[in-house]
Amino acid sequence: MNMCEDFPDALLPYCDIEMNESRIVLYSGAFSLKSNNWTIDLEGIISYSLCGKIRLMFEGHGVGSKHPALSLESNCQICTRNGVTGDCFINSYNTNNSSTVIVRGVIETLFSDQIECGMWHWSYLNMKRFLGSTVMRVTDGKRSFSTDRLSFCCKDGTQIILENSDNQNGANNITPYRISHHCKLIPAGGNSIGFETAYRYISAFTNFISFVVGRYHSAILIAGENAEGTLLPYYYSGYDFSQTSVTSWLPFPDDCDIESLWPRFEEIWNGTDADKADILSTAVHWYLEANMGSGKVEGAIVMARTGLQLMWNVILTEEELKGKEHLQNLLKRMKYNPPFDPACINETRDRLIHYYDVNRRKQYQQLTFEEKYQSLDNSLNILELAILYWLGYNGHYADRTCSVLWQGASTKRVPWAEQN
Repeated sequence: MNMCEDFPDALLPYCDIEMNESRIVLYSGAFSLKSNNWTIDLEGIISYSLCGKIRLMFEGHGVGSKHPALSLESNCQICTRNGVTGDCFINSYNTNNSSTVIVRGVIETLFSDQIECGMWHWSYLNMKRFLGSTVMRVTDGKRSFSTDRLSFCCKDGTQIILENSDNQNGANNITPYRISHHCKLIPAGGNSIGFETAYRYISAFTNFISFVVGRYHSAILIAGENAEGTLLPYYYSGYDFSQTSVTSWLPFPDDCDIESLWPRFEEIWNGTDADKADILSTAVHWYLEANMGSGKVEGAIVMARTGLQLMWNVILTEEELKGKEHLQNLLKRMKYNPPFDPACINETRDRLIHYYDVNRRKQYQQLTFEEKYQSLDNSLNILELAILYWLGYNGHYADRTCSVLWQGASTKRVPWAEQN
């Protein structure tokens, strides 16, 4: 018996793309720009721009003098020869000579016909490597194995596979971007679903994975696969902040624990309780913004502390919310004894925002940057644990207060599970 056959094949790249240091080319050929009273036929490319923020762009040239209706910021529709259409606006045009016009612009949406598909694919850029189950790759006839796959099951049985891509190990530094992960969505019961339904799962999972790694990510290169195996492009132009280096609660090497976190996250995010969904969305948003240092250290401190207040209002009972010991009651509920004085979190925030108290303002101004940053890190430490507690997570996390430097030393069981 060949044990190698027990391992699934790795996800294969699902679309032909050209990637260089500044863009990912999605389409090359003829396309048209159309408005109510004019049409321009062009030859060029559609691509993801990788300069600064990721945007879906077009660039084309055509024969003929500049159209009299053509102007900067013109809103129009783009249509390719294979039937993909979308909304866009023009941000640049010029004429090299009397017979050629060059037009550039930003595409807001770009979809093909809304055909239901039995499988959906997408990618992420610049994400850290996960450890999971083993997959088999075949390259030039040679098989290799790696622990690259995580599987996530939704409440309705829909499955999402997240897999490290083959080219991220030893990636060069020519471009600040790389396609680091591929994903596959398999609807429950062998059903076929359209883009809107598929994107509900993709959006939830993208927000989930952003919370896991502590920074925003965008799903790109979204594509559907129909019964005949044909890939139908549904490209979505999103922004990506994945170049930001941050610390998160993601454990090492027990990354597989996050598979157990997804069902509850997805149940709330796409659930029928709008209040819970809004609370989760808000808590994740504030956590990510604070973790990425938005508003510099002062803004991040306020967002992290506000996120903590949101979580203790959700988690604690009415009796526990009486008085002023909210943070202490939250820590008791989570059975967490932090290696720092939690009172410093409230004290730093009060010194910052209570401008009417001159003494507090002076005390805040005397804090060093290191002390401010430590207060932020302490707030984030409790905030990420509070969100995990609310989600019913009982796995491992990376304790950001750990001072031991070797990889994996910070990995601990969440305190409420450790003491049960």
